[in-house]
Amino acid sequence: MNVKPKRIRSRALAIGGLGLLLAADCLCAAPALAQPSVPKDRPRARPPSALTGWADWENGEALLKRIYVPPAPVRTAEEEMKTFKLAPGYHVELVAAEPLVHNPIFFEFDPDGRIWVVEYQGYMRDLAGSGEDDPICRVVVLEDTDGDGRADKSTVFLDKLVMPRSFAFVKGGILLQEPPTLWFCQDTNGDLHCDKRTEVGQMGQAGNPQHTANGLRYGLDNWLHCADWSKRYRWQDGKLIEADTIQRGQFGVTFDETGRFLTCYENRALYGDYIPAVYLTRNPHLLRIFQRGGGDRNGFGVNVDISPKAQEIFPIRVTPAVTLGALELRDDGRLRTYTIAAGVCAYDGHQFPADAHRNVFVPESGGHLIGRLQLNDGIAPEATRFYPAEQELLASTDERFRPVNARVGPDGALYVADLYHGIIEHIIFMVPWLTKQIQERHLDAGNDLGRIWRIVADDREIDRRAPKLASTSTAELVKTLAHPNGWHRLTAQRLLVERGDTNAVTPLREMAKKAAPLAQLHALWTLDGLGALDPDTRLAAMDTTDERVRAAAIRLSEHDPGALPALARRTGDSNQSVRLQLALTLGAFPGTQTPVLLAELLAREDHPLFRTAVLTGLAGRELEFLKSWPDREQKDRTLISLLAQCVLEEANPPRVAELFALFANTPSDRSWRRNALLDAFSNIRYSKPFSLAEEPAALTALLRVPDVATREKVLRALNQFTWPGAKPPDTLTQNAPPLTPAQEQRVQAGQQLYTMVCASCHQPHGGGNTGAAPPLAGSDWVNGPPERLVRIVQHGLYGPVQVNGQTWNLNMPALGATGIFDDEQFADVLSYIRRAWGNAAVPIEPAVVAAVRKETSGRSLPWRAEELAQVAANTNEVAAIKPSASGELHLPASRATVFAHRLAYRPTLDVLAPWIVHEDMAEWQVEVARAGTYEVTVNLAADARSAGDFYSIETEGSRTRGEVPDTGGYDHFKEQPSGHLTLRAGLNRVLLRPDGKLKQELADVRGLRLVPVK
Repeated sequence: MNVKPKRIRSRALAIGGLGLLLAADCLCAAPALAQPSVPKDRPRARPPSALTGWADWENGEALLKRIYVPPAPVRTAEEEMKTFKLAPGYHVELVAAEPLVHNPIFFEFDPDGRIWVVEYQGYMRDLAGSGEDDPICRVVVLEDTDGDGRADKSTVFLDKLVMPRSFAFVKGGILLQEPPTLWFCQDTNGDLHCDKRTEVGQMGQAGNPQHTANGLRYGLDNWLHCADWSKRYRWQDGKLIEADTIQRGQFGVTFDETGRFLTCYENRALYGDYIPAVYLTRNPHLLRIFQRGGGDRNGFGVNVDISPKAQEIFPIRVTPAVTLGALELRDDGRLRTYTIAAGVCAYDGHQFPADAHRNVFVPESGGHLIGRLQLNDGIAPEATRFYPAEQELLASTDERFRPVNARVGPDGALYVADLYHGIIEHIIFMVPWLTKQIQERHLDAGNDLGRIWRIVADDREIDRRAPKLASTSTAELVKTLAHPNGWHRLTAQRLLVERGDTNAVTPLREMAKKAAPLAQLHALWTLDGLGALDPDTRLAAMDTTDERVRAAAIRLSEHDPGALPALARRTGDSNQSVRLQLALTLGAFPGTQTPVLLAELLAREDHPLFRTAVLTGLAGRELEFLKSWPDREQKDRTLISLLAQCVLEEANPPRVAELFALFANTPSDRSWRRNALLDAFSNIRYSKPFSLAEEPAALTALLRVPDVATREKVLRALNQFTWPGAKPPDTLTQNAPPLTPAQEQRVQAGQQLYTMVCASCHQPHGGGNTGAAPPLAGSDWVNGPPERLVRIVQHGLYGPVQVNGQTWNLNMPALGATGIFDDEQFADVLSYIRRAWGNAAVPIEPAVVAAVRKETSGRSLPWRAEELAQVAANTNEVAAIKPSASGELHLPASRATVFAHRLAYRPTLDVLAPWIVHEDMAEWQVEVARAGTYEVTVNLAADARSAGDFYSIETEGSRTRGEVPDTGGYDHFKEQPSGHLTLRAGLNRVLLRPDGKLKQELADVRGLRLVPVK
């Protein structure tokens, strides 16, 4: 449906006025501050041009012309409810709304069923993101005093907070995260008001609300787990205990019934751990390989994308108010995939039908919906959509419906925090098409609203009575571990551990041996939390029929040295998940028997998780395991490579030498094993070359094999090592003319200079970097006439150039103008690249460099390829710009030819941007009838972060320099005087480029103006 923009604006204004009135009524909920502030630690708001290309909002502008975007009035909770569409079999109920609650972002149920809520009043109150450093946020407690299912009382537990993020119930109070501080907050007199607050730790960083730590979710293992943070916590005896873990997730933590960690990222619906992250951290060698990245990340089993096949969503309204714009929108204006997923919730309740088992619900505030995924069985479950296309659990036509978090309540229903906010994208990622929409639809009105919703299954019983677990007896809490609702089980477990009541031990042991599986599971972990899990109970649990209980009993045996014989008898367990846990657990035991048992398990399993599980327990024993591992077949290549990489990460000289000996002694008929070891050598990355006692001759010999891929691996590997008398490995070129001692010394000196100055772009192996720098290996430009190569390095090269059959259109900076090299050093580095990576050209002498420098001393511009090749350009040159009637030359951004990594002409903004790479430059061709001097101005926009950067404007024989001012932001353009430039009669090339290191972006440039000096 097409509607004229004018009509859209008028309707938005009319209803938006009502929204302003409604918002004004609610502002009394938060303290008013005269001058809202922003956090000093907030990252810089990205200029629109910096997001161009990353976020396809420019094409989104065209989309807005084709679709009808309805107004976004501020609605009451009752009005908003009418916008909801529920899946068959479910309905929604209002739990709380303003003025009882405002901007809820995080919530938990306390043992008595009250809802504690973190309010986020500081988030995006206006287009500038003002107020995020103001103490206007709160933690409130919602109560339903009459049992009708709707909150009727709100108590402020703690106010005057700055963007709090999450909290957790602990003995004596709550742990509250107010980045970067972690507080212990106490209510000492039982009135639900915090009257004592103590700083106990650090968690998260202030300034960027979309990317800081959160979570503090109590897990089955009695630890508090976090998202976007590399720590986990425990509250014990009034003190905070912290332990390192792996940072994963963005906002929200949930667990399945067995305690598996699940989270999400904004544009990824579900991530999770197939094996507990604590195992990966116990082998520092393997952890470094994981953190280095590359390869099959899922094989490590931690922070795995579980939902690649479940990303599609189906909003019931257009959803253009996202930064990504057309990149994530269908042609009808609706989001295609998750883009602002947060606060996922694994369902472990009892009110939904049986088909909700192994379901995960995903709040998606950009699409105004709650998605529903289902996990399959197995040790590496994957998620799929629960519903067919065009159906979600809940979707809304209200643009302000912002589901950001979900929980299963004590009644088994699904509770949802609705931020109810017009603006959802943060100022850091704001782009023009969002600014326009926010203004036209008044999305910045209606702050300090918010709702909590309850999704209930139709025609199924729901118990609205308050659970009152805080005052429940120890005996009843033990029985509660068998409750069909996970909230009851986990809350009872936490309370039992906190009470430390020894009267619970005997019934817990009985339950752990014989009860319903989930009750057994919680009883085992509760006993562990109490320090009362005895061997007899564990052994009995290992013999139960449920694989989840057997796996837990095995895991909880890791701190008992006497448990190994019992574990050894379990290697033939019929269930794969139990065998996987056994592979993890065995690694906790020292001694010679463990590697034998691990090898026995691994020999029978092909799944990559077993490979990771075994490696986690072999820290310091990887070499011995590698040597004893029998020859099998190609499928072991990754295992061999990872074992070898762990040895290399250990960095113990005798053990590394033994690994090289193992490589040298591997016969040629076991080529897959040699290749696996070569993979390890080429993947290792040391901060400085590792010293070997002697040359790894078996490796250096491979420099001469015909296969290019093998040679590249060898070069990458040898660049990580050194040895007495070592020469640069990449200079050992086959069939090259021999070098004199002086030339050999020059080449070796050049290798060090290349590493310092050139390798970051052209790479240590000389293979180039896609989109950034062409290869030097095998390049005719390197192996050709030495004088031509000197010219390129001296003055630079820009424009289209053919290298090894591929066209590159970038700008190589001139090193001669920097003074970084003298003639001797120029000769050294050029000699090196002419004898490295298979190049076999004659080295260059300093005299050649000096001669070329003298011959081209009058040149100021970089070279074009066609000049150096002395052939006509094979590209169509743009038409030259000529003076206007007044003699002025106008050089608009649209007429520039760009040679760049990121810089481009952006038609929607009419600018050259983003100018964030120092080597990027723009060229205009101008033609004048007679020579003359011109006054130069640049029409640009920049902010305070870019102010003080410099740029140069130059043509052959003339150059001027300008300083970037703060124009008031990237939406305010000003003409900046930039000195004088002299043009020759005829055709001139005018270049604009950064002059010196950039602090941020240089500027957004609309064009140049050259006015003749009379």
